[in-house]
Amino acid sequence: MRNRFTRSILSAMAAAIISGVLLYSVPVSSTSAPHDADRKVLLRGKQIYEISCAPCHGKNGKGDGPLTPNSKNVPRDLTTGVYKNRSTSSGQLPTDYDLYRTITIGIHNSIMPGFRQISSANRWAVVQFLKTLSERFLDSLEYPLDTIVIDKAVISSPRSLSAGRKIYLQMKCADCHGIAGRGDGQAAFSQVSDAGKPVRTTDLTNYSNYKFCRNIQDVYRIFSTGLNGVPMPSYKDILSEKDRWNLANYVWALQNTDQYPSTEVK
Repeated sequence: MRNRFTRSILSAMAAAIISGVLLYSVPVSSTSAPHDADRKVLLRGKQIYEISCAPCHGKNGKGDGPLTPNSKNVPRDLTTGVYKNRSTSSGQLPTDYDLYRTITIGIHNSIMPGFRQISSANRWAVVQFLKTLSERFLDSLEYPLDTIVIDKAVISSPRSLSAGRKIYLQMKCADCHGIAGRGDGQAAFSQVSDAGKPVRTTDLTNYSNYKFCRNIQDVYRIFSTGLNGVPMPSYKDILSEKDRWNLANYVWALQNTDQYPSTEVK
C-alpha cells in the first residue's frame, strides 16, 4: 500500500513538472502581424474587447478606461506594445500565445482577471484585435520573435537551493527584494517604470505577489526574459541555464504554498 501511494505521489509530481515545462516548450508559430488575421475574427475580437477589456484598458487601449481611477494598479497601455508577461527575449513583443495565456488566467494581485468563461476561439480573436492597437505588431523589424524554450529543468534540491542563494546575493537581488525576499530591499521603494510610474517590488515570500508566475518554470522564464518596461532585467546573457534554474528554485522556495492553482490553459 505504501509503495502504491508513493508511486502515485511521484507520478503526480512528475505530471505537474512536465505540464509546467510543456507550457512553454510547445512550438509557438502564432507570431504573425494583425493584418494577417481574418476581418471577421478582428471584428469579433473588437466586440469582445469593448465589452470585457475597454472598461479598464480604454476604447483605444491607452489604459484610460472608466474603471481606471478606482484601481490600485494602472491598466497597461496596450498601444505601446510593451508587455511584461512574455516567453520572448528582453525588449521583444509577446507571442500570440503569451497574450492568450494572460487573457485566460489573468494576473495575480491585480485587477486583471482571467477570462476562461469566454470561449477559446473568442479569446484568440481578442488576441488578434489587441495586436491592432500597437504599431509595433505591424513592424517587420520586430520579427522573428526569439522565444524561450523551457525543457531542461534542474530539480530543486538542497544543493540547488544553496547555489541559488549564492546567485541571489551575487546578482544583488536583495537590493530590491530584500535579504529574505520580502520586497523590502533598500531600492524597493524607489523603483519606477519606463513611463516614470512607481513599481511595487515583488514580495517573493507571498505567493499572491507572483503576478506572472504559477510555478518554478514561470520564475525561470522571467529570469530568462526579464519584464519589459520595469527594472527587472533578463539574465539570459548573464547566467547559464543551470544558474537560472538554481536561482528559480531558490526564489520559489522562499514562499510556502500548500496548494497551487492549475497551470493548464485551454
